[in-house]
Amino acid sequence: MVIRIAEAEDAPKIAYIHVETWRAAYRGQIADAVLDALDVGRGMDMWRGRIKNAHGVIFIAEEKGNITGFCDLIPSRDPDADPQTVAEIVAIYVLPAQWGKGVGRALCDSAVAEARRQGFKAMTLWVLATNQASQLFYQAMGFHADGASKTEKAIGGSDLHEVRFRMEI
Repeated sequence: MVIRIAEAEDAPKIAYIHVETWRAAYRGQIADAVLDALDVGRGMDMWRGRIKNAHGVIFIAEEKGNITGFCDLIPSRDPDADPQTVAEIVAIYVLPAQWGKGVGRALCDSAVAEARRQGFKAMTLWVLATNQASQLFYQAMGFHADGASKTEKAIGGSDLHEVRFRMEI
């Protein structure tokens, strides 16, 4: 497996992984109508823009030329965090067929190393409050729930209840 920085031509595969992972991981936690409405084409434009504007670093996991996952690392967006010292994993998604094979761990390790290299002192991420599998993964990586929570609106107006995890680096 190779971890590398995303390039504009990776946007279609990133969008595909994003949609497929949401549909697999969040079925039963987010309304089916929301998951079924996800659109790879719309996601492709969004990811192409994120890569082009380079607000942070997007890592790609690649195996034998096939992209199997990605991780988006940026300075924290949270109002109670200093974006100079706290990094945030905005997204980390791995194709469902690759779950449990170390792809997520390799992506997370790369994000932690990059955050340290950039001088950040801590990292955060938001996870659905109902997503126990992801929470266990983040705990195994060294993150812990820090008590913060929020509710976001999904496509179609569904409420997404999230909790924040944090790790000092």
